[in-house]
Amino acid sequence: MRNETIQEHSAALKNAHALMAQKDAIEAEIRELEAALRTQGVGMDAPLVDRSGFPRSDVDVVVARTARNKVIQLRNDHKDVMKQIEQALHAVHAENKAKMAAEGEPQAKTAPTQSDPESTTAPAQPSQPTQQPFAIVNAVAPDSPAQEAGLLKGDKFLQFGPANAENHRKLQALNEVVAQSENKTIDITVLRNAEETVYLTLTPRREWGGKGMLGCHILPL
Repeated sequence: MRNETIQEHSAALKNAHALMAQKDAIEAEIRELEAALRTQGVGMDAPLVDRSGFPRSDVDVVVARTARNKVIQLRNDHKDVMKQIEQALHAVHAENKAKMAAEGEPQAKTAPTQSDPESTTAPAQPSQPTQQPFAIVNAVAPDSPAQEAGLLKGDKFLQFGPANAENHRKLQALNEVVAQSENKTIDITVLRNAEETVYLTLTPRREWGGKGMLGCHILPL
């Protein structure tokens, strides 16, 4: 039983690592395509035709359209793989709990009492610090980095990169993390529906068609 649990846990962990590698590859390809579009000066939203409706002479329109379509496809792939990563991480945590339960922990004996000389009790376990929510997502813009990461309105942040309830400084730490992480991934943890802990990866970027680098409105709690 124990060996089976360890093998299952290893398989779940390998699956999670494989999905993370897939996510990183998708993000790298998106960055390359977006950089190519910036080189042409069009990004994802600038018009590819002039005022008369003819293809712009200063842009390789075919290349730009192909790159844009590929970025859209990759963003959809990114959404899918992020959902799979979330499920994989839940599987890892669940199997880790199962592994610990299968191994079991020996109970420590206390001094025998007169009423029950063989009485035993488990040692008291120190309480583990729990993450506290410190900010809430008030709105998420369509096709934004926040939406692509899987953030939903009502999600409460437990961790945002290195920022948490103890050091966010009225959300100033979040602004600093975002400013330093353009086109880089940020690991975040949110509390969803007051009971589900969700692990996501957010990639701030400017050229997504909206304001800011996240595309979501965050309020302190």
